[in-house]
Amino acid sequence: MGLKFSNFGKAIVSSAPSGTAGLSFTVEAGKGILFPVLGAGDYFYGVFKDASGNREIVKIEARSADSLTISVGGRGLDGTAARTWAAGDYFLAGVTNVALQESLANANLIALGRLAASADKLPYFTGAGTAALADLSPFVRTLLDDAEAATARATLGIPAAIGALIPSGTVMSFFQPVAPVGWTQITTHDNKAIRIVSGLGGNSGGSVTFTSAFAPQAVNGSNSATTLTSAQIPFHTHSFSVYATSGAGPNPGGGGGGVVTGTPVTDSGTGGGGSHNHTFTGTAINLAVQYIDMIIASRD
Repeated sequence: MGLKFSNFGKAIVSSAPSGTAGLSFTVEAGKGILFPVLGAGDYFYGVFKDASGNREIVKIEARSADSLTISVGGRGLDGTAARTWAAGDYFLAGVTNVALQESLANANLIALGRLAASADKLPYFTGAGTAALADLSPFVRTLLDDAEAATARATLGIPAAIGALIPSGTVMSFFQPVAPVGWTQITTHDNKAIRIVSGLGGNSGGSVTFTSAFAPQAVNGSNSATTLTSAQIPFHTHSFSVYATSGAGPNPGGGGGGVVTGTPVTDSGTGGGGSHNHTFTGTAINLAVQYIDMIIASRD
């Protein structure tokens, strides 16, 4: 914001300011565009002129198309007097003494003008109205003329440096949805666990997917059949009766005496002498281990 200038700003007055105190006027239709565009706080100096050579310098603070507004206190400036103007007179935006004085009196311009210019130096402000010089090497100039970041990175040699640090074909893992720029995701391996080895890496193995291996699984079944030997069965005895008779035969009966002289008899026994199974059940083992999804990508 501040003092503005324009080239070829000249137009015929359409409606003049009122008397010597009026602050608004218009120029011929479509000629307002020849004068500076003013934002908040902007202004420019203009000159009224008639056919007799009379002149008045004014300060313009606003313009809307062909309508212009003079600042309060902005009449009859720079050694001129406020006059009454009429339609048909001229208004122009020229370089005036007051405009030049304001420009030249600018503290920042004066500070820059005091610097001793030399090669490879860049002026910069150290405060309001104070300036200094900094070194500006040829290399820095090659960086300053780069229009965007990619070109600047190339000037700095960053892509080559990254390529030297991380050669093409390097494979790394990333905890993010997609591969970074300059990397290509490898989709050969999917739904697998990560195994840390002390030997050579880069191998793979196994036959069951990660989610299948670690899904909840019930533990049930039976053990192998086992035939017990005599040494394996528990120690036990069998009771039997002794007949107080004498004689022969499978089942002597009656008589007296205490000596058995017949053939001893055993019972037919029990059990099949075969093998048997043991069934068992247990609590389900939940191997649904927590995990994070990572990707592997190769450096382009």
